[in-house]
Amino acid sequence: MDVISFYMQGEAPNWFRWLYTNQQFPSWDAFFRALELDFRTSSFDNHQAALFKLRHRGSVSDFQAKFERSCNQVFGLPPQSVLNCFISKLRPDIQWEVVMFQLSSISQAIGLAKLFGAKALHARSLRIVPPPPQPRPPALLLAPPPYPALPLRRLIPAEMQARRAQGLCFNYDEKFGPIISFSHGGRPRPF
Repeated sequence: MDVISFYMQGEAPNWFRWLYTNQQFPSWDAFFRALELDFRTSSFDNHQAALFKLRHRGSVSDFQAKFERSCNQVFGLPPQSVLNCFISKLRPDIQWEVVMFQLSSISQAIGLAKLFGAKALHARSLRIVPPPPQPRPPALLLAPPPYPALPLRRLIPAEMQARRAQGLCFNYDEKFGPIISFSHGGRPRPF
């Protein structure tokens, strides 16, 4: 009985150790019944449906492992059906290339699928990703053309007082009023 635990994996070694140390195995038949009850899949599971629902995502090796695990629980499928099921569940890019060869065995299909999966992975790694578009600066609003610069000069307080007394504009020798004519250029503006 000790040799059996050497070949167990996952939860099985702990299960076996507990039952063995508590002397729960009066015979080989009791051991096999306990093993089946604790570790077999439910009789309500539809393994064939699970196999047919399987989809290829990730690497071909991962898909192969899931496919073989599901296939091991289904009995009575002809080899050609197993082959067709495997090929039909591959990703479309790999499936098209494998179908082209009209294979006769599942091992050939798995080998080619791995080869084409590696090819697709390599092609994806070489694909050049264009840099993201640079944001464009907002369009500058065009300002209206500036008015011609008028010659301005600073007046000292005495000059300002003298121009006020004469009723002249501070900047030009014209009479100051509600509308200045701007005979020097420009357009009239109300004050």
